[in-house]
Amino acid sequence: MLLIQGQKRIEKYQEDSFKKISGLIETYSENDDRAMVFVRMYIEKAKKECDYKELIQGYEEAIYYSKSIDQKLIYADSTIIAAKKYNNQDQISRAYLGKGIIYYYNKRQYKSALDEYLLAFQFSKDSKDNYLKNKIVYHLGMVKSYLGYYEEAVELFEVSARYFEKNMVKNLHPNLKLNNESGYFNSIYRLSSCYKNLQLFHKEDSLINIGLERLHDTKQHPLEYSLFQKGKGIQLLRENKLDEALKHLDLSQKILNHNQDYASLITVYFYIGKLYWLKEERGESLLYLNKVDSLVNQFRVVTPEIRRGYEYLIHDAKQSRDSKKQLYYTNQLLKADSIINTDFAMLSSKIHREYDTDALLKEKNSLERKQNIGLIVFCLSIIAASIILYFLIVRFRKREQELNATYQELSEKFNNPRTKTLFNRSSQVSLPEKNGYSLEVIEEVRLKLKVFEDNKQFLQKNLTIQIVAKMIGTNRTHLSYLLNEHYHLTFTMYLKTLRITYITNLLLEDTKYLNYSIDGLAQICGIVNRQLFSKHFMEINSMRPIDFIRKRKEELENF
Repeated sequence: MLLIQGQKRIEKYQEDSFKKISGLIETYSENDDRAMVFVRMYIEKAKKECDYKELIQGYEEAIYYSKSIDQKLIYADSTIIAAKKYNNQDQISRAYLGKGIIYYYNKRQYKSALDEYLLAFQFSKDSKDNYLKNKIVYHLGMVKSYLGYYEEAVELFEVSARYFEKNMVKNLHPNLKLNNESGYFNSIYRLSSCYKNLQLFHKEDSLINIGLERLHDTKQHPLEYSLFQKGKGIQLLRENKLDEALKHLDLSQKILNHNQDYASLITVYFYIGKLYWLKEERGESLLYLNKVDSLVNQFRVVTPEIRRGYEYLIHDAKQSRDSKKQLYYTNQLLKADSIINTDFAMLSSKIHREYDTDALLKEKNSLERKQNIGLIVFCLSIIAASIILYFLIVRFRKREQELNATYQELSEKFNNPRTKTLFNRSSQVSLPEKNGYSLEVIEEVRLKLKVFEDNKQFLQKNLTIQIVAKMIGTNRTHLSYLLNEHYHLTFTMYLKTLRITYITNLLLEDTKYLNYSIDGLAQICGIVNRQLFSKHFMEINSMRPIDFIRKRKEELENF
């Protein structure tokens, strides 16, 4: 009955207008998965009516409200496909731009973001939507700036700044005016950052001052205002005006914290930490530098600008003779360098030349005194590493052989009709009557349970034995007796076997599921989270889902 009522409710909403469903969606905030119930209604309605314009809107809503970043990317791909079917160059351009933004802001994969932005740029070449074109130019500038192509980024930000400034006119619709103002202030701030990295400080300072002078309505543009406050603080810090700099940086961090802009906040924390370090207030400095470290761990946000913070922390640990902290911060610095070398390949060699020279000279004198001992330790380390590597390789190969054997057994089991029977059960109940249960009653329950399996009702979440008994029209006692005595299973084992067998079949039969996230696969088969899904998959199939997917892909590649 509950299922029927739920289906009727969905059908009712699908009969409603897109505007009415949108009203239901808009009550939720960004990344709130609860909105996805109505978003899916919107998408299904658009699909049913072959309305690609509304379908694009539905997928864009899905990107906005999906909590999972991987799901956002899947919906971004769907948006691109729908836009191409709609055959509208502007919509295609926006779709690629949207996917690039996910790579940039959510995944922190700047090179992938650049690829998507370039596609968006190609499709916008003949567009009459100049706002869209300049928005793409701005995002291209963002990626190029982060990757260290400052001269190229300067040209792009100058173009976008001119356009947005020109269109900050009073007679525009308030939303359009607000968008153009935001585009202008962000463009000149990013332009100032490029000038700072090019050491053209007079140009940087000029733009920072322009931004602060023209940002009259800070309520409309709080984030932009906070960025210019940050820029002013860095400018004053460079001039060694520490107390003035702190006022601007402190105001910036309060606004950014309130708006949860952690990517910008991490830089402000670094400069406040640096400022207190210069003021020789070590406790306050370490407080903010450790906040930087916490955000690095949480969001994997690392830039060459904040790398210096770990050098301060290592220096303090050395002075305090805290070898545990020194080792930790050294490892963090190595991780930061690894990220920088990946995301900022153009800058990596420059960073080491400019930032590490003093430290390297000090280490050189120390190493020369310990050269002989160091050489012996190095040789022993190489030998030890070789031995460890050998055992790791042997262990890896053994594990791969075991995985291959397990996968082969599973593949044969699921492809062989003779071994595909889920449970050890006969076609008809033949157990003797026991505890008052007649063969007719038990056979009736068995047939109802088969309908439950055939209709795949086991894919619903949060099922209990009481709920399933009610669904099939029996009681818990009868169902429990049948499962225990006839199937030789507990209810829990019965349910997880059905679900894992179902998802395993999908992975073998349809290659699209091999690209789903573990969270996505868990959702499909009714398991509440990825941890429980992986545990059940391992229990039923004797291998982790990630290993099964990898082996299936290898099998298809070699086919």
